[in-house]
Amino acid sequence: PRPRPSAFTGAMSNSELPTQDWTLADLPIGVSACVVALDTHRDPSLAGHGIRPGATVEVEDDAPFGGPRIVSLGSARLAIARVVARRIHVRREPADAADELR
Repeated sequence: PRPRPSAFTGAMSNSELPTQDWTLADLPIGVSACVVALDTHRDPSLAGHGIRPGATVEVEDDAPFGGPRIVSLGSARLAIARVVARRIHVRREPADAADELR
């Protein structure tokens, strides 16, 4: 007999799962997340702006044409280049993950 084709044809990345870690580049606009890790070991500028493990961030907007992400961190707003945002690993806040599942 022929093998039956799978009903699921697409791959799901970790970023599509609400309980998994994301990068700041993949986080949807309006979603809060906690910074869990940085891949920028020798770049102290992020820590100088408060981007460090344990910090809560929220993507407010994206600049047009692939420009930086506009991120809120407390009362501050930061523009973070997408190449840098890909190196900032975040975990979604539980309330936001639960809201999206409804």
